Amino acid sequence: MDKKRKNIFVEGAIPPHLIADSIAKHSSKTDIGAHSIFLGQIRADQIDGKTIRAIEYTTYEDLAFTKMSEIREAIFEKYPLTCMHVYHSTGTVQVGEICFFCIRFFQPSESGDRSM
Repeated sequence: MDKKRKNIFVEGAIPPHLIADSIAKHSSKTDIGAHSIFLGQIRADQIDGKTIRAIEYTTYEDLAFTKMSEIREAIFEKYPLTCMHVYHSTGTVQVGEICFFCIRFFQPSESGDRSM
């Protein structure tokens, strides 16, 4: 059985409206008891006396989709999630910009917060 794979890649930085839209789209789902959001941001680290200004991301999409599917299945088996979305940048992302976004929606549960 072939599942239609959802594109998890965003060219460039993750735009703020994608994050806001993801939250807003789930507000009508009244079985959700908690939202957990993780954002990855490019830092201005110093390496060999030079400051990072941007990171260029590339991907082998087939492998990335396969691994993401495996990770997603393992998470859904272990935790009481209602839904989960993951996005990762490709291309150039500047310092201070968001390069990774994961949002998870939980049913009410005492164990829900342990998956982060």
